[in-house]
Amino acid sequence: ESLGVANQLPTINVRVSAPTDQWEDLSVANFRAFVDLNGFDARAQEVPVQVEISGVRGARVVETDPRNITVNLEDLVSKTVSVETRAVGSLPIGYELGEVTPAQPSVTVTGPESLVELVAEAAADVNVTGLTVSVEQTVSLKPLGAGGSEIRGVRIEPTTVRVALEVNQSTIVRTVPLTVEVSGTPAPGFRVTSVSIAPPAVQVQGALESAQQVDSISLAPVNVNGARSDIVRSVAIPLPDNLQFVNEERATITVTIEAVQGSIRTTTAPVGINLSGSLQATFDPGTVEVELVGPLPVLNALSPAEFAAEVDLAGLQPGTYTLPVQVRVPEGVVVESMQPETVAVTISQR
Repeated sequence: ESLGVANQLPTINVRVSAPTDQWEDLSVANFRAFVDLNGFDARAQEVPVQVEISGVRGARVVETDPRNITVNLEDLVSKTVSVETRAVGSLPIGYELGEVTPAQPSVTVTGPESLVELVAEAAADVNVTGLTVSVEQTVSLKPLGAGGSEIRGVRIEPTTVRVALEVNQSTIVRTVPLTVEVSGTPAPGFRVTSVSIAPPAVQVQGALESAQQVDSISLAPVNVNGARSDIVRSVAIPLPDNLQFVNEERATITVTIEAVQGSIRTTTAPVGINLSGSLQATFDPGTVEVELVGPLPVLNALSPAEFAAEVDLAGLQPGTYTLPVQVRVPEGVVVESMQPETVAVTISQR
């Protein structure tokens, strides 16, 4: 009579006696717990547990826990169930899974009657991760119940099945550059030095014909009329017809505005600083010529408070001296040249 175990058998704990020099060699692999079902019929019954020890000299079983276990024997039966394929993972963007066909549509499940009744299908999990072409895979079969849980204690024949997977390219992904038009004129003395877009390009996805018609995407234009500093704008990226974005849907436009660099020549009279109030000074020559380099808006707006040719007279007594001229300029302006660089200074009492 063909019978099978229909219940889950418990773990057995074993108490062992062994020579001291054998303890280090003991492991689970040295023990085999089993029950002798010879002569038992199809029903639930208490059966004594037996334990065999191998590979360890002088070891013996002192006690088993539990001593007896319940074994539910049932008639072995078989039935045919369908093979159901399940895709695991994901295809790359632009690809889709077509027909998934097992080489045989059904298999045989054998086991205890109550367990076999629970089996609804044989699942064939196929890994589709990264596939771009049609392939065949040999996959193991798992017996599943109606709720999708695996049914243990039954056997599937055959244990594996060959599955053909059809992979089709449904759409393509294309990287398209972003462009922007800059119009208008910055304030006098300023100019546009650069225009940048972040990200500089985006990925769009769609049908091959639609994607190939898009060479670039134009963003909303930026007007720089009267600008004196950088312009930064976050804008929505227009979506071309019949396409969709893979990631970004907005872009940041940065228009860099800088002052135009230039130079001017000017003549100014030297100014004495740090001179005692009871003294006065005259300079020869009475003027110096200075060439200044810097942003034109700054140069054109220079005032006496920002620009002067100074001679330091600190601590000097009446007399004649030859002293250097120091030109005071605002930040960003450089003295390119000065003539003369020194002047004769006559200091006298007021």
